[in-house]
Amino acid sequence: MSARNLILLVILAILIALPLLHADSGPYLIPLEGPRWNSRTIHVHVSGGQDWQQNQTYLAMRIWNQAQLWFAREYFPNSSVYTFEVGDSSAPVQVRLLNSSIVIGSIQGWTDYHAQNGIMESATVVIGARNSPQAVLILSVHELGHVLGLSHVSCCEKDLMNAYPVPDSASPLPTTLDLYAVHILASSERVPNQVLLPKKIPYGSMPSSELTLPEMPDPLLLLVVISGLLLLRRRQLTR
Repeated sequence: MSARNLILLVILAILIALPLLHADSGPYLIPLEGPRWNSRTIHVHVSGGQDWQQNQTYLAMRIWNQAQLWFAREYFPNSSVYTFEVGDSSAPVQVRLLNSSIVIGSIQGWTDYHAQNGIMESATVVIGARNSPQAVLILSVHELGHVLGLSHVSCCEKDLMNAYPVPDSASPLPTTLDLYAVHILASSERVPNQVLLPKKIPYGSMPSSELTLPEMPDPLLLLVVISGLLLLRRRQLTR
């Protein structure tokens, strides 16, 4: 084999191996924050920001609700699920949206919670993004995952519960790993430190076809959702 052909063969091998180096290989493991909610209905009060930001947070609540129902139908029929509902200023979960003009850097998001004896009692979420509806949606779904009791994953860089979800690469839809962990939180009396996805449940995002929109969505909200679903579909086709 000539030196030129050998070099070409090495380059080809590298090009083939690169996608594999970045693939999510498992084990599919997610740590838990520890506490769980006693009530299966979690009321959330959203304040601050602009209307389009609030719309994205309400959409994030809807995504978690529908994702859990899909996961239960698929794998654990009649199991317990959490349901996010809009609440008033006395709601146990307070989400504060920062006006995009005061956000330092490109995105911000964090969650603090108060728990006692292993039971979640309240949570405070702060979310901000500079003029990016998709970023607000990703951050809202991510931070509401913390509210449910999920911590950060390290196995899967495009999982929305990755420590640094990137709006252009992360999906706004929970994965089966995220949903299995929420199932454990909602169904178990004792919460483990971490959850391993069973081999019988394939790792992947909730199917976008399972997400339904309100009958008359805000035009900007509809545009952002369609953009997110097209991005997710494009990534699925390029796998």
